[in-house]
Amino acid sequence: MTVIANDSVSSLATPSFDSSFSTENQSIQQLEQQVDQMINQALQQSSSSLGQNATAQDAAGTLASYMNQNGIKSLDPNQLYQLANNPPAGTPPAVSSAASYMLQNPDVYQQIETHDVAGADGISGVGNFEWAAQGGLDSEPPPATANTLDSTSTQGAMMGAQSAAGALSSYMSQNGIASLDPDQLYKLANNPPAGTPPDVSAAASYMLQNPDVYKQIETHDVAGADGVSGVSNFQWAAQGGLDQMASGSGSSPFNELNVDLSLGASNNPNYPQTLSA
Repeated sequence: MTVIANDSVSSLATPSFDSSFSTENQSIQQLEQQVDQMINQALQQSSSSLGQNATAQDAAGTLASYMNQNGIKSLDPNQLYQLANNPPAGTPPAVSSAASYMLQNPDVYQQIETHDVAGADGISGVGNFEWAAQGGLDSEPPPATANTLDSTSTQGAMMGAQSAAGALSSYMSQNGIASLDPDQLYKLANNPPAGTPPDVSAAASYMLQNPDVYKQIETHDVAGADGVSGVSNFQWAAQGGLDQMASGSGSSPFNELNVDLSLGASNNPNYPQTLSA
């Protein structure tokens, strides 16, 4: 009788163990799927924000066509920023993407806008975009620099958001500048006033190359991407405001990932036992 009882207990326990193991397996698979989805989402957002779906020639052609269709004779960094981040109703997504490409590649935009008139004033006529759309950039090599590592764009790419914001906020405070916009950033980066410190030009270039960062900064005080950022916004970013925002709820896809993982664990009663086993 004892043997039969033990066999009965064993036969009853085995399905329960198998069922528990199967449930835990499914939960782990679900968590892995959530991880994959969140990582893919983050990569897609990064790819989109970097304007990787456009080339210089394609972007120039898109903007030239849009300008001709809408009677726009010229564009500047402020208008490009609006087209990229706060476009008028009915603006084709390709136009916003092309504008974003120009902002993220200020060296390319400088080549285009200075094609007709030397001097980086930031204003590019439709003829310049048409020239680039017809392959003009391929026939004109980029301007040579004595040392590529010393170029403003390279130095800007090597900066971080906090240090760039700090350089700009200090410069603004010292010179009584209440606010900056993309057009002013472009001029600081490519055609700065005499005596402008190199790190300020590099910081301006960083903001142009990272419009998503600049958008976070300039919309810190007032929602709505108008492109104008007051000195207090740069001071906030210089003091680590962007890091605090990134660590807040819902502001980073990887924070959402952590939330999803914790929810997945709490909804699975066997999850702690799995870890402790």
